[in-house]
Amino acid sequence: MRIDQIEIENYKGFEGKHLFKFKGNLVFLVGENNTGKTSVIEAFDFLKSGLPEKRTLEEIKNKNSLDHLKVVVKLKNEIKNVIVDFSEKKYESYVFDEGDGIETIILQRSSESKTIIQNGKNVSLDIKKITIWNDTTKQFENPAGIDTAIRTLFETQFIWSDTNSDNVVDFGPTRICGKLLGSVFSDFQSTQKWKTFQDLHRDTFTGSDSFGSKAKDIEIKIKDVFKKQYGDIDLEFDFSFPNPTSFFKSAGILVDDGIKTKLEDKGSGMQRSMAIAILQVYAQIITTHPLDPLKIKPLFFFIDEPEISLHPKAQAQLLDALMEISKSQQVFITTHSPFLLKQYNSSSHDLFVFNKDHKQKIMVSTSVSFNLFSKPSWGEIVYKAFGIPTEDFHNELYGKLQEKEGRPFIESTDKTKSIEEFFVNNGYNRIKSWTLSNGKSYKQTLMSSIRNKIHHPEELNIPSYNMKELKESIDNMIGLL
Repeated sequence: MRIDQIEIENYKGFEGKHLFKFKGNLVFLVGENNTGKTSVIEAFDFLKSGLPEKRTLEEIKNKNSLDHLKVVVKLKNEIKNVIVDFSEKKYESYVFDEGDGIETIILQRSSESKTIIQNGKNVSLDIKKITIWNDTTKQFENPAGIDTAIRTLFETQFIWSDTNSDNVVDFGPTRICGKLLGSVFSDFQSTQKWKTFQDLHRDTFTGSDSFGSKAKDIEIKIKDVFKKQYGDIDLEFDFSFPNPTSFFKSAGILVDDGIKTKLEDKGSGMQRSMAIAILQVYAQIITTHPLDPLKIKPLFFFIDEPEISLHPKAQAQLLDALMEISKSQQVFITTHSPFLLKQYNSSSHDLFVFNKDHKQKIMVSTSVSFNLFSKPSWGEIVYKAFGIPTEDFHNELYGKLQEKEGRPFIESTDKTKSIEEFFVNNGYNRIKSWTLSNGKSYKQTLMSSIRNKIHHPEELNIPSYNMKELKESIDNMIGLL
């Protein structure tokens, strides 16, 4: 099973309908701050879980639209087997074929309150109810138990940019690490070693010559004082066997990276990386069928800005891990880091670039491709995904044009070897004039002038350039390629 698409309508900054179609297992969402990247991930969470805790509809609905908020997700591929293995067989009837021979279900959560006729009965729908498309009746329905069924049908793991790693590495019974240990502890409780431990605890705290007997004097003194103040009562210290989870509640993680210390004493980058690793292990456990380890429930990872607090080298290692995960599970990433796009492959990955127009409406581009070189260059990634022109990218394009056109020289008496002649022949005028310290005068195109300034910063007479001119020159050369 995989997520084929999500349609977001009037959710947070998304005014009107916005459709995101996914062909790959690794999805990159990039762009400036406050352009909707994280909102896409939050929309998945909203679909499955409903309104966020302590949030109202008014807080998550787009302020510029009077229409209803709606999130629709289409899932495809091998759905019936997952329903049989992890959910209830009765929901198989909601699986349909769109005509492509692939099993499909469509889920929706909407702010619209309405009543539908479902199996001959009136059924009320609102934002509290997740609905599923019935391709026979051609409507979204809320069959009994569907909320629970959906929760058991697939798992979602969200790692937010503000996720507190302490909550992940905490060994309390309701925390991730506590749950991980708890998952293996239930079996351990039936071992002889655990029973022996219980016997030792009883001998240590109760009976003659135990800690309990040593504390008897304190117990009696407290009882005497209490009786004088509140009347005839009796009390005793209770040293009964504690809840088993309390034994690892105070556990921690020691990390040895040359210096063996507690995880909380390491840097925030290592702590966040450890939290992501622990969540991966937790996800593997909760998606495995309890009776058949060969049956794996679908899992979708949503990671918000995984590069936070990570050195570029660590980001590269993280990317390798995410690439490995994406071989079997879909991974959705929001990022500001070019490092995480270094292995982007347009044939198997998805890239969505977010920005806003002059009216502050969210614009999403899916047509970005890194195809200028045999492998995406650093400059190309930074420019196409993040809109930042760099001197490195300018150099790469200039050199690429020289190689492609067989024109190794900027100027040459053999005009067929001059890249400047190539620029002029393609309609670009020599608009930059300057004179070197040796008295030699030049008149060149914008592209060559900027190239010379980059390569010869010591020549003060070469005209300087601004970011607008650098972008114009880059766009000119992209057009020529």
